[in-house]
Amino acid sequence: MTSSVLIAGGAGTAILLLTYLVVRLSRWAREIPTDATPGRADLLGAIGVVVTPISEHGYGEVRVRVAGQPVKLRARAAGALPLGAAVFVIEATSHTSVVVEPF
Repeated sequence: MTSSVLIAGGAGTAILLLTYLVVRLSRWAREIPTDATPGRADLLGAIGVVVTPISEHGYGEVRVRVAGQPVKLRARAAGALPLGAAVFVIEATSHTSVVVEPF
């Protein structure tokens, strides 16, 4: 009987210690500082490449890097731009749409 009491006490102590560690770890993870989420202003000045040709009066798609991550956006330009053309973002009309010019 004494051994089962010791085992139960040890198990209870281990559970309390584990609970304490989980609470401490979750508090630490919640308070980790992070970078700000990229927004429209971060798109301005980005250099990219045309991945879907941009027509004269329509949209195409470009791939640019924002905060080190590749992002594909809808794009329009003053003139037609072919597939693979290097571009420069001059205006962000929304979070997913930009105006570009040849680079």
